[in-house]
Amino acid sequence: MEAPWREGDVSFADCPRCMRRVRTRYEHRTVQLCRSRLRVRGVLVDVCAECDHMISIPTQSVAQLREVGVHK
Repeated sequence: MEAPWREGDVSFADCPRCMRRVRTRYEHRTVQLCRSRLRVRGVLVDVCAECDHMISIPTQSVAQLREVGVHK
């Protein structure tokens, strides 16, 4: 099965920082897990093209975060 999102893909979403609907792009970033100091490199995330804020983590990246969380 092919992943639905790839780095460089463009979409639209509501940005909580800009407080409006904005153009977004998918890129790989380091993500810090909630309530943890653990950081995961190379996670595909959705980013606001205007303020550079991470908006969401696509479903295809959740397994990558779970795998790292299990080994902490």
